[in-house]
Amino acid sequence: MIFKISKILAIPIILLSFLFDTNNEFNNVNANVKKSPANKNDLDLYHGMGVSFLCNATRKGFDLDFPKTLNVASATFASVVSQKHGGKIIEKKKEQPVNMQQLQFIASLQLVESALQVCPDNVPKKIEKQFKIETERLKKLQKM
Repeated sequence: MIFKISKILAIPIILLSFLFDTNNEFNNVNANVKKSPANKNDLDLYHGMGVSFLCNATRKGFDLDFPKTLNVASATFASVVSQKHGGKIIEKKKEQPVNMQQLQFIASLQLVESALQVCPDNVPKKIEKQFKIETERLKKLQKM
């Protein structure tokens, strides 16, 4: 009886050991892969997904809090760039590391700008006003 049980358990244990060995090898291979920086197409995709999420989550019927939803969308944008692309983007044909807080801030502004075009009724007036103030401030800083 004990022999039968041990025979029955032996096969799954052996298969599991192969699975864990393969999984460790896979992890070692992935750990050595250089992450490519996010290019324009990647950034456009993440931006489009963020705007879609923002507009869908804040539309009538869902009515999620716009600032919180914007924060989630922009944080997700920055997180994907950080995790998938090693925190680097291609800008002016050069690989550039980016500050994640700055990236999240810029992503927020770009998401609000797109939301104002795609789903303007979802954007609270306070956010729209704050967006205009920040974009003017950035324009002045760029001229310096």
